[in-house]
Amino acid sequence: MKLKIAGIFVGILTLLLELSTSAEGIEAGIDQSIHNEVKSKHVTVVSIPGLSFIELRPDQLVELPHLRKLTELSAVGAMNIRTSSRTLRDVYVSLGAGAPSVGIAEVQAFAAKETKQGTRISELMNRYIGHYGENKPIEADSVLVPDITMLQRANENQGYGTGTLGELLKEYGVFRAVLGSSDLGKRTGIEEKKLRRYSPLMLIDSDGFVDKGALGDDVITVAVDRPYGISTNYAQLRSLWKKRMLPGITLIELGDLYRLYMDQEHYNEERFTQLKGQVLREMDQWIGQVMTGMKEEESLWIFSPEVNSEAARAKAYLTPILHYTTDSRGAILVSESTRRQGVVTAQDFTSSLLKEFNIPVPIGLMGIPLSYMGKNDVLAELVREQSSMQMIYRSRPLMLYPFVTYEMLALLLSLMYGLWIKKKQADPGYLEGRAVPWRRSVRTLLFSLLTAPAVMLLMGWLVVPLTTKIGIEGTMRALIAIFIVCTLLISAVMEKCRLSTAMIWLGLGNALIITLDGSTGAHAMKYSILGYDPMIGARYYGIGNEYMGVLIGALVLGVTAALQRSHGGVEPALRGGGLGIEPLLVGSGKIEASPRLGVAAVSPAAALLACGAFLLVTACLAAPSLGANAGGALCAAVAFGVAGAHCFAGERWRELRLGRGAALLSALLALGLGALWLLNSADSPAAFARESHVGRAFHALHAGHFDQIGLLIERKLRMNVHLLRASAWSKVLITSLFVMAVLVLRPRGRFRLWQHKYPYWMYGFSANMVGAIAALLLNDSGIVAAATLIIFVAVPMQLLRLQELEAS
Repeated sequence: MKLKIAGIFVGILTLLLELSTSAEGIEAGIDQSIHNEVKSKHVTVVSIPGLSFIELRPDQLVELPHLRKLTELSAVGAMNIRTSSRTLRDVYVSLGAGAPSVGIAEVQAFAAKETKQGTRISELMNRYIGHYGENKPIEADSVLVPDITMLQRANENQGYGTGTLGELLKEYGVFRAVLGSSDLGKRTGIEEKKLRRYSPLMLIDSDGFVDKGALGDDVITVAVDRPYGISTNYAQLRSLWKKRMLPGITLIELGDLYRLYMDQEHYNEERFTQLKGQVLREMDQWIGQVMTGMKEEESLWIFSPEVNSEAARAKAYLTPILHYTTDSRGAILVSESTRRQGVVTAQDFTSSLLKEFNIPVPIGLMGIPLSYMGKNDVLAELVREQSSMQMIYRSRPLMLYPFVTYEMLALLLSLMYGLWIKKKQADPGYLEGRAVPWRRSVRTLLFSLLTAPAVMLLMGWLVVPLTTKIGIEGTMRALIAIFIVCTLLISAVMEKCRLSTAMIWLGLGNALIITLDGSTGAHAMKYSILGYDPMIGARYYGIGNEYMGVLIGALVLGVTAALQRSHGGVEPALRGGGLGIEPLLVGSGKIEASPRLGVAAVSPAAALLACGAFLLVTACLAAPSLGANAGGALCAAVAFGVAGAHCFAGERWRELRLGRGAALLSALLALGLGALWLLNSADSPAAFARESHVGRAFHALHAGHFDQIGLLIERKLRMNVHLLRASAWSKVLITSLFVMAVLVLRPRGRFRLWQHKYPYWMYGFSANMVGAIAALLLNDSGIVAAATLIIFVAVPMQLLRLQELEAS
């Protein structure tokens, strides 16, 4: 009967979801926003490869008055430009696609009048594309990418193909122009491999075409005392810019700073500093002329597609981005993609350029148009914020990777220690009357694995003040010392407690700290070594997969340990005039009779409290303004549901057979999907702006964009496969599974014995195991979540085994 009810419930929920999908698809089909008129304005986008926040420090801006004024009046942000290979070409292609993409070194842009290997570029386009000569004549100053097919083939798995931005601009009648390049020399005197014509890839349409441009020799001048013997012809750039058309967008690349850093090895420090100052001053003067020549309906964006080598060595990978209009008064850029003031993504920039012309952002594009918040001294705040993020990025390999290794060693060491005690017990009288050696040390090591996540999270509150006062290097050393001392001290205290007491404190304590932080803006998690990192760009807000695994595993452990302590050791009523006796295989296989301990019924108040905690955490993970972790919400629904069924649903649900287990898991996944759907569906534009990536995925599903969902799933699967091979967390997962296998298989019968002696703990272990499997399958970084979750199974099991050995 319960199986039928579960099936009916899943069917009803699926039907409601389908009806909602159909309704949403109808609304999407009559969306009136697509009929907005394009704004009659001109947008100038200045790209400065090699620019970083190092060049915008106060001591540098003293000599750059126009840039200083620009930073004071503009909306300023720090943009994540991370791509798979961190190359200039990847960033331009990604900006043009509105999604992470890859560039190809050989695929570059040329003016139609130029030649390549003796063939005119316009002829190459007709040869490769085939239809240009039939549809429209190619003007001499058009910009073409003859090898566009190679670029499209390399990015064919992306949701939107190469040139999405340019295609939309062309469709809405926005004129596109590209000026400047970062060529390493004059076109007539350098090899093809030294051309740097990647900026047009940001504005090309799907055919590899930009309306107008001036590249290479047209906008550079010979300068024998400059890198590669050339310099930007700023007078020519300004003259071409003055001919801008409305509505239109002009992308201008200033390549002098890039060329200087590419040629850095040939200069001593004094000469390099002198040239860099000269390059920045010329750039500053030209920017001042652009600002002066702007009209009211115009907009200026300045960004860097690649930081210089000095910033890269310091791990300062976020690049400056500024937005200026004639009525700007100073602000900080705000992105709903990151929900961190001043931190934006490259995809947000793409969507913002569309918004400049009232062009609707297509469903499926990852970016959300940027907004801004009025604020003073924005640049100094961003520099301080980036210092904190640099510290996190640099500390990860110094703290997190050794900790992962420590986890594996602690688990293996404790396992060998248990096997050693077992072996010595076979020697009559060896341990009789003696204290078990190293007992407290091994137990302290195991407790430290459960203590460390909370310590790492709480340390996040120290990052910003410490970085501000003692700098990045000092903060790194201080945090390492604080982590080691606090973790060992707390672990030593836990070691003195009863095992059940320690498990309750560590389980519920970890869960409470993570939930409170996640519900109050996740400030500590944003700066935690075990949290997420804006430099990496995988996540910016909510509860990350590392702490998602800790949260679920810790809460299940804490609840079941509390139930075991209060309800797990009661003998059942006598049956047939005697106590239930069951033969068990223990030790070396000898059959012994053991009284079968019963499980007392959990009081309604305890069951209600536990289920309330499970529901609260699941809702927190699903809510877009709190945890915003879709895979985590589904994983929590499965793990908590299995734990609840075992603990509170009666005897029939304590041994789930295949049919009943499948029905339970289906119902739990349906509940999780229902919670995600309800909490992440947004109908109003304001709600859409605050949506998480989960909500946007639901909107793509509702609108019938099943290809987008398929690509999303494919990307997540590829990420999991990559992490399985490359991540240290996969080794933690394998080590934990190995330790657990040894514990339950040697000697035979221990698993069954524990089911009778520690029923609620075993319910928790099985729920966490199912949760780890769900985390592995339902998350793009499932390896990470499964590894942090399964620690809350492997460690308690090892502590239980050591306790038994020490008591025997």
